[in-house]
Amino acid sequence: MKRSFRIFSIFGIPIEINISWFIILFLIIFTLASSYFPMTVPEYGPMVRWSSAVIAALLLFASLLAHELSHSVVAIRNSLPIAGITLFIFGGVAHMEKEPPSPAVEFKMAIAGPLMSLFLALVFLLLTSVFYLLRLPRIMLVVTDYLSFINLLIACFNLVPAFPLDGGRVFRSAIWYFTKSLKKATRIASGFGKGFAFILMGFGFLALLSGRFIEGIWFIFIGLFLSEAADISYKQVLMKKVLTGTKVKEVMTREVITVSPDITLQELLKDYFFRYRHNTFPVMKGTELLGFITFHDIKEIPQEKWHEVSAREIMIHIKPSLVIKPDSDLIMALAKMAKNKFGRLLVLDGHHLLGIVSQKDIMHLFELKSEFDNGDEKH
Repeated sequence: MKRSFRIFSIFGIPIEINISWFIILFLIIFTLASSYFPMTVPEYGPMVRWSSAVIAALLLFASLLAHELSHSVVAIRNSLPIAGITLFIFGGVAHMEKEPPSPAVEFKMAIAGPLMSLFLALVFLLLTSVFYLLRLPRIMLVVTDYLSFINLLIACFNLVPAFPLDGGRVFRSAIWYFTKSLKKATRIASGFGKGFAFILMGFGFLALLSGRFIEGIWFIFIGLFLSEAADISYKQVLMKKVLTGTKVKEVMTREVITVSPDITLQELLKDYFFRYRHNTFPVMKGTELLGFITFHDIKEIPQEKWHEVSAREIMIHIKPSLVIKPDSDLIMALAKMAKNKFGRLLVLDGHHLLGIVSQKDIMHLFELKSEFDNGDEKH
């Protein structure tokens, strides 16, 4: 099941919505329509309250998108590719394909988001004043006032010096500037991020004990999310330091077992998947590489058809995102795997198949090398 859906592009940046986004969208609409608006503007009926709640929720997510776009625009102007922006249950995230090259770029990218949120808070505050002077319906003032407050809250929350929040990235840029070590800066900033995450989770448990169930659950979930994000961010930086310079040909599996395109799925399971216990096999006709077939592909076919369907009919055909050259860097290989979502690449020299490199192989090498790596990254 696909977890994110592309809806449009802005400045060439793909915008996706994660399915978890619909959960928070519903919660915001429900809370506004059933609690906040009845309390602040009780004179309006259910139809006005619910329609206003939908408008307010959509404008809130437009604000979050503007926050992430500001990061992305600064990144692009500093030659940092952005793979896309995803809106999900905790807000939004811009997917950078690599780390900022310097503390100055890191600072500019990080501060752009909170500045955008502060700007939007002022815009909605100004709109509230204008609507008041024009004597427009009070529900409109309440909506813009709510959006002003929420954008101010988003800016303040993101300025907390807890990595990977924007404030944590600003903090990391400062440490990086003075220590000249991205690894050390990320380790320290991630530590602050995990500390802040534990504080949030502590507040969450206290809220649960005092009977504020929904508030407590949200604090705990946000804390868990920040803690995991801090760990992943530090691991990514460490991985880049440890693996940069290592080539695909040094890690790939050279003895590749291939299958014929005419073999049936029944034979494929019995003679290859169950025998060798690999998840993927390249499909070759003579010396020509046609594609590859995965265990998952076979499971998608009804079992009664396994004896008549051939590998050729369901194989994944070769395309640039599935292959890599032997002299490519392992970091590039990991980036490709993240995009194609197969967790492995076929290693080609021209049209000649040399081997297979998998995410599992690279991560095993990273774990071994990181045990002996005590140095700091100096750039």
